[in-house]
Amino acid sequence: MTVRLAVSSVVLLLAVLGTAAAQPGAAPPPARKIPGINADDAFPNACVSCHVQLPELDARLSTAMAGWTEKVDPRLLAAAQAAMPKGVTLKGKHPPVKSALADIPAGCMKCHGRGAKNAPYFGRMLHSIHFGGGEESHFLTMFQGECTHCHKLDRSTGEWSVPSGREK
Repeated sequence: MTVRLAVSSVVLLLAVLGTAAAQPGAAPPPARKIPGINADDAFPNACVSCHVQLPELDARLSTAMAGWTEKVDPRLLAAAQAAMPKGVTLKGKHPPVKSALADIPAGCMKCHGRGAKNAPYFGRMLHSIHFGGGEESHFLTMFQGECTHCHKLDRSTGEWSVPSGREK
């Protein structure tokens, strides 16, 4: 009896879901507004468009980097360590890299490229940092985790890229 009831419930649920999805004349919901795709892009230069000096916070990467040469926040360090090649442990400080800050993020790729042996791979590290932390992640709360704030689509080629440039 219990099995028959469970099977009947599943069949009924599938019938209801199928009917709701296939109602004739039902209009699809409006397209989600995606910055740089079908909505304005407030951050056309990716990293350097977001990481700026604000009245309440200096979010520039040069400011962060200056602090990281002394000590990296433990949560940030844990996210970076998770992106490290196997068997390599971070020391908790970032070496000085003024030249890399002239072209962000391209300058970072010299050490954080896909084949990095002594530093976390940039893509894995940044995704871990920006999407980790839940409600404490500014990228998720303030910027809604929108991928196109960083990744830009060239509509003519279908290629994705991350722009690079100097901080403002």
